Amino acid sequence: MFHDGRLALEHYGEGISAETRFNSYSMVKSLVGALIYHAIAEGKLKGLDATLGEILPGDAGLRQVTIRSLLTMRSGIAFGDGKIFGGESGAKDIEGSHINPFGPMARLHFLGLASIEASLITDGVAEPEFNYQNVNTALLGTVLEVLYRRPLPELLAEKIWLPAGTQPAFWRQAGGEKRVSAYCCLFATARDWVRVGLFLAENGTPEAPFLPEPLWREFLGLEVDYASRREGHYGQHIFQDVLDRKGQPLQGAFTYLMGQNGQILYLMPEQGLVVYRAGEKLSLLHSTLYGAWNSAGLAMR
Repeated sequence: MFHDGRLALEHYGEGISAETRFNSYSMVKSLVGALIYHAIAEGKLKGLDATLGEILPGDAGLRQVTIRSLLTMRSGIAFGDGKIFGGESGAKDIEGSHINPFGPMARLHFLGLASIEASLITDGVAEPEFNYQNVNTALLGTVLEVLYRRPLPELLAEKIWLPAGTQPAFWRQAGGEKRVSAYCCLFATARDWVRVGLFLAENGTPEAPFLPEPLWREFLGLEVDYASRREGHYGQHIFQDVLDRKGQPLQGAFTYLMGQNGQILYLMPEQGLVVYRAGEKLSLLHSTLYGAWNSAGLAMR
């Protein structure tokens, strides 16, 4: 936990240390979303309403799909099992835990987007429902590589990782061509995840902002209303929620990056607070943040 310019709390389980690299799982999706916004800021992308047909002309079945719909997981792309994020249990389900080794998800993972692109189509619905699909992030990763004509790991390192003051990270590579998956599996230490969280929460540095302030606020969802946050809001490839439990000293809106097994990077810019949690199982979203705050014995500003 980092608060008001200092490391306020650090704890590791048995066999784990400050040198251990933790898998991001889907937390890296939010960094891809941040890079999309940075591409807009740099003039590489004209805006969120740009279509795939303008950037990836070969994707005939997806020509009208917008960058915005990919970022919000409302593209309507029919892919794999089509599992919906959440449900009654609220558990995170990334196309299901048991992947068919011969199915489209496995082909995407090991053979890359080109192996499934020709078969991708939208469901034809005018306003598609929220549907959490890895393929949306895979397409965004390809968009970034086409716009910059550079590999995604280089872009992440240059635009976010190095400016945040981190050590080099390892992005898992799969398949014969050793490609990374835009939607998963960047390995870094807990301290470096906190540094990246600070970089996003503070919008880079005063001397070198990561994004113009309106874009930064939009990406982090700082304008999302409390009613939407209480329902668990997802926008721009990142989550928004709110702390409002009675009797707790820490209150207010927060934004977070989340991975499959409960890897979470919490951002509370207005409180000067960034918290990273990694584990083998999902943890309670709000209680984890309250627990970290109370364990550190911090007072509200």
